[in-house]
Amino acid sequence: MENNPLDEKKGKNKGGLHWWPNYLIVLSLAMVILLAFMVLLSKTYFVPFEAPDIVPLPDEGENIPGPEWIFLLFWQGFWSLSGSLKKYLPIMPIIPFALLAFFMALPFMHKIPFGRIPGLKGLMEKARSMQSGLKKSFMYAIPTLIFAFVLFLGVYKSGHQAKVLGCDSCHSPAMGARQAIPPVNVAKYYSTERALQIGVGKYRAGKIDTEGKQNYGEGEVQGYKDANWQMRHMYEPTFTW
Repeated sequence: MENNPLDEKKGKNKGGLHWWPNYLIVLSLAMVILLAFMVLLSKTYFVPFEAPDIVPLPDEGENIPGPEWIFLLFWQGFWSLSGSLKKYLPIMPIIPFALLAFFMALPFMHKIPFGRIPGLKGLMEKARSMQSGLKKSFMYAIPTLIFAFVLFLGVYKSGHQAKVLGCDSCHSPAMGARQAIPPVNVAKYYSTERALQIGVGKYRAGKIDTEGKQNYGEGEVQGYKDANWQMRHMYEPTFTW
């Protein structure tokens, strides 16, 4: 009688962890911890909502985690690609799509021959020789965890200095209807009035050029009310306004 390959596979996994109940319990605990962490952050660093009775200061929110950190990572081009580097801005839309393609490829990461990379061959061989379980899964997940750490570091570096809680200091009813209520037709506002401000605005914040020197009309300086200005307004609201 021939041996059943399924029986041999079950035998190799004998004593190992299974989806039910082992992995389900572990994943449930991880989600509970994540949810508790999110609740703790929301209770500790809540968004001010009592304006105009209680108005926050413009610079509040630095080093306080917020969802704005994520999209600020993808806006970095508007912060760093300014002045003579502004010509490289068209490549920015490619980055989110490339990152999305990478996430879609994550389930197939185990197909990539990481064993050929110097230093990982021994690690991969050790992982293959282990029995199925959390330890083996962790070994296989090391490349993905490294990428996740780099992504987390990028999100933190690009977002921690943003004053994400101080918006209500100026954008509130206390500062007038124009500041508290957005334009009725946002598309028309940006295509006409905002475009006019960008095109003919002569004010340059501090007259500082891209090299950090005083500039009074000569050379290239930061734009006014454009995307670069918007990024500076997020990071330096009391200076760029």
